[in-house]
Amino acid sequence: MYISTDLAAVHVPDDEVGLYNVTGGGWYAIDGEDKAVLGPFESLDECDLAIRDRVSLVAPPDPSSYRAQVH
Repeated sequence: MYISTDLAAVHVPDDEVGLYNVTGGGWYAIDGEDKAVLGPFESLDECDLAIRDRVSLVAPPDPSSYRAQVH
């Protein structure tokens, strides 16, 4: 299963909750299809941290960081 690592932080005001498929006002991480995948968060900093955590968990490892094993 492919999980996109392209997420953006977006603030949804309380009075616009009905326009989006979210549970309440706050900061949300949205994907490329404008779907909320994380949140709500109280602050942009919290949202950014959650985005970084998720990206680090789902991003494929960088093959250049592999070390050759010598036997």
